[in-house]
Amino acid sequence: METQLDLRGKVAHSEESLTSKEREEASILKSMLQKSVRRGEVERAMYASYKLSTKKTGWILWKRLNVIAVEDVLDSNVIVAVSELGRQARSYGYETWDAKRCAVAGALLMAEAQKDRRADEFLELMEKIEKLADKDKELAQKLQTLAKIEDYVLDMHTYQGRKMGRGDLFWYEVSSETVNKKPAYEAWRKWFKPLMIKIVKKEK
Repeated sequence: METQLDLRGKVAHSEESLTSKEREEASILKSMLQKSVRRGEVERAMYASYKLSTKKTGWILWKRLNVIAVEDVLDSNVIVAVSELGRQARSYGYETWDAKRCAVAGALLMAEAQKDRRADEFLELMEKIEKLADKDKELAQKLQTLAKIEDYVLDMHTYQGRKMGRGDLFWYEVSSETVNKKPAYEAWRKWFKPLMIKIVKKEK
């Protein structure tokens, strides 16, 4: 049975407070909301969110909206925005006009956003790997790829790297490297990396 705890860890809301009919209606609306967000069906997502924004089911709505933000959208700005909209909705009272606007806005924001389900799907993948890797060749190969320790991992921050004599030089040349740099950092790195390598070599 789904519940929500308050800041003291006590039950604030519970599905047990709903009738069986209300629980079924809420579960359908939750599913409608999430599937509509995934498919970019904006008005349908807003409708489901609106219907769930009540005294009884508002907490269910905002728990689900926060889950969707991480599970289906995975954009830091959207995650923060949905969290803040939920905070505002709670302060207004879920059944109020202002709270319903927050609910509809959250659904709209996520339905129109680009989607990225890799975090959730990675969990699904790992669950299958842990259960079936010994029986499925493709899953076993994927596990082997994921678990492989690349050479750049073994720097001065690991026991094995220190044992191999890897210090600041290996750090600046190899382990501190990044991809997808911001333009300003790209420019910084072009002079910083060779300078630090030169300094470290002189110190030896």
